[in-house]
Amino acid sequence: MLSIIIPTLNEEKQIQKLLLQLSTQRNVSFEIIVSDGGSKDATLKIAKDIGAVIVSGEPGRGKQLNKGAQHAKGEYFLFLHADSGIENKFQLKDSLDFIKGLPEPSAGHFKLNFFCEDLKVKKFLSFFEWKSSYNRNGTFSGDQGLLISRENFDKLGHFSERFTFLEDKEFALRFAEIGNLVTLPGEIVTSGRRFEAEGALERSTLNLIIMSMFHLRLFDFFVSAPSIYKEALNSKKLHLFPFFQSALHQIFGDGFFKAILRLGTLGRWANANGWQIFLWLGTRSNDPQKFIAIYDRYFFKPSRNVVGDILVSLIITGWFFIKLLTTWIRFRMKVR
Repeated sequence: MLSIIIPTLNEEKQIQKLLLQLSTQRNVSFEIIVSDGGSKDATLKIAKDIGAVIVSGEPGRGKQLNKGAQHAKGEYFLFLHADSGIENKFQLKDSLDFIKGLPEPSAGHFKLNFFCEDLKVKKFLSFFEWKSSYNRNGTFSGDQGLLISRENFDKLGHFSERFTFLEDKEFALRFAEIGNLVTLPGEIVTSGRRFEAEGALERSTLNLIIMSMFHLRLFDFFVSAPSIYKEALNSKKLHLFPFFQSALHQIFGDGFFKAILRLGTLGRWANANGWQIFLWLGTRSNDPQKFIAIYDRYFFKPSRNVVGDILVSLIITGWFFIKLLTTWIRFRMKVR
């Protein structure tokens, strides 16, 4: 049996659609577990009326996912976000059949398909849709869902409860050390509402800052990030300067020497993800596969060395300080 685990916190506007879609899945035995972190709206009533098992506990996605897994009865777990959508009625069956045929240990995620009312934002997000279809470095996010056997989940030690978010990225990094994380057949429809509301470029830049802090293991950034985010949303567009300011403090707070080492670490990480620049260029010209092939053939080997890492570090440092200055100017203008 498959246990579908969905963390929720005030998701009345999203949860019903997902649960109704799941109820139409064919040729697969499953249970739905809604792991709630203290919803004050109609989330729990909606879930209960549709037949989901309700589990309640402390808020925090890692904690909620783990608590849901503790109450699960299935041999396989599928972790989904509440704003996900699965439209293919045989997708769960096909995914289980697919992953059972892979060498162990294996886990899987789905390709993303963003739902947007703004066509310009939809075009912008095509990069992330294509990115989610590749089994390459840095392609996994929790929006894609995670299908994994109970045995492998227990072997890895569950989700980290240290973070208020990014528990999915941390889990994927640990899993990559012991097994294969692959793209499953089918796709997940997910909402692009944050990109539309906050600005697609602004939201993507924020995600880049977050991932940079995560890979540098500067976890104090995530202590202050929720309050900064809440304050930054007081305007129609997302103010990025407070995040760049916080990142600056985290990177340079322990002195210049450690900052240089951290920027070098960022350079290695970014260089390893250099293929994503070519993917982005490909999505602009509607031919991603061609540009990925160009990177693999002509740029992969020449760039993956110390010189390449240093060059990328310098580019990142320059970009960071330019963005710090420009976002500060915009921030000051809006404050006035």
